[in-house]
Formats: sequence, C-alpha cells, structure tokens
Amino acid sequence: MTKQNNQRILLWQGKSLLDGERIIAIATGIDSKSENRKTGKMIQVWILKADMHPMLARRLGEDFSVCGNCMHRENSTCYVNLCHGPINVFNAFIDRNYKEYEPSDIELFRGRNIRIGAYGDPAAVPFEVWENITSVANKFTGYTHQWDNKVCDPRLKDICMASVDTIKGYYNEYVKAQKMGWRTFRVRESLDNELKDNEFACPASKEGGEKVQCDRCGACSGWSSSTKKSVAIVLHADSEALGPWRFNRFMRVMKLRLYKKGWRRNYKSERKQFKAICKF
Repeated sequence: MTKQNNQRILLWQGKSLLDGERIIAIATGIDSKSENRKTGKMIQVWILKADMHPMLARRLGEDFSVCGNCMHRENSTCYVNLCHGPINVFNAFIDRNYKEYEPSDIELFRGRNIRIGAYGDPAAVPFEVWENITSVANKFTGYTHQWDNKVCDPRLKDICMASVDTIKGYYNEYVKAQKMGWRTFRVRESLDNELKDNEFACPASKEGGEKVQCDRCGACSGWSSSTKKSVAIVLHADSEALGPWRFNRFMRVMKLRLYKKGWRRNYKSERKQFKAICKF
C-alpha cells in the first residue's frame, strides 16, 4: 500500500541539469524541528539520485548527477554523512512514503525557513523550483559548488552562495567567484587564514561565537540577503566525532591544487573492481 507522509514532500523529479540522469528533490521536516544544531529549525531539501542508493552512487561516482564536480564528493571531505539524512530520505522515496507536491502545498513553505540542498547541489534542479518556495519563505540558505559550471543557472546568484575552498596561498576559487559576481561562502583551514575585507565569520560557527543559528541568520541566501558581505567558515563537519582524518584529507587535496597537481579519483577503475566483486 502506498503511504503518504506530509513530513516529506516530493518537490520535483526529472533530469539533472548536470548530466541528464534521473534525480529528485524532497523537502523534509515540514512539521518537525531539525536536529541540526547549526541550522536550527529549517525545512530541509534533499537532492538525490532517483534510481540509486546514495552510498552506491557515491562509490561509483554516479553522484555527479546531484553533486557535480564538487571536490568534496570525490575526496570524502563533504560535511554530509550519507548514513543519516540522505539514506533515510532515499528509503522513504523508494517506499513511496512521501506526498507529491501540489500547488496548494506552497502554503506549507510560507513564512518558513528553508535549507536548499541539505544534500546535493541546487544547480542540478531547475531554478524555478527554488524560486517558487523561496518567494514565500521567511529565510532560506543555499550553496552551490557549480558556480563555475557552464550549465549553472546564473539566476542562482540571487538565492545561493558560491561555495569556495581555500588554504593560505590558494584563493583561486574565491577570486574567480567574486569576479563573476557571486557572494561567496569560503571554507578556510584555520583562523590563520584570515578573513577578507568583504567577509565576516559565519555567526553559527565556533569561531563566530555560535551567536545565531542559520534559521535566524539567513545571510547565506545569495544577493537576496540584506547582508551583502560574503561569509567564511573554518572547516568543520564532525571533526570532534570523527577525528582529524577529514581535515588531513582536505589539506592534502588543497595542497595538490595549490601546486597544480591532479586530485581526482579514478572512478573507471573503481567501477571495474565493484562489478568484478558483484559479478555483474
């Protein structure tokens, strides 16, 4: 029997703008409070492959459909733990434990705070999907690593931050995104990597004093935000629970980029090994 769950709404499904594969965008937490201590009470929108488990998609590199060429998907430095939200949302989709979006459902988003891309990149989904729900929202946040991708809709500048990664001595992404007219959300390796003149520390971060959660801040909403300065944050993502390996991996990759060396994974080889093990 098909279940209907008003806590999850299938906002959109169709072909990814990044590679044409089938993807979905599902909003969760319509009537409940998020347990994310950084974001606070926000509706979370997840962008997932429609026909492949998130862990398998990541292992085979098929998550390009939802994450594009983001360096974090290839190097396990992404702050999203696939074993939590993405898998739960995908399983609910497979079980049809969701409600399909209807025009009247826009009222569920009116006056609410929305996190676009709790997992996945907003650039994979048509801009109109985001325009629809953000037009009635109280506050929202959005980030894209696809700001330099030719298929990225330039209108995303109005609702998303350009995610850029830096270490001391390497600011290529930050400089380019700024020149292209984006507000940036810059990840830095430590406080030694100082703030730029047009930046402030994320107020939800430790270095920002954890003054306010994202649901009350709303600064990371592109040029729609009343705050025009860009935002910076020290690399985080479960560092206390998982130890230094994520930081070390981030630094290794960023140093390779600094010295213009290759850093991409060999997905072709990994697919071959996987198929040999699984006998198909």
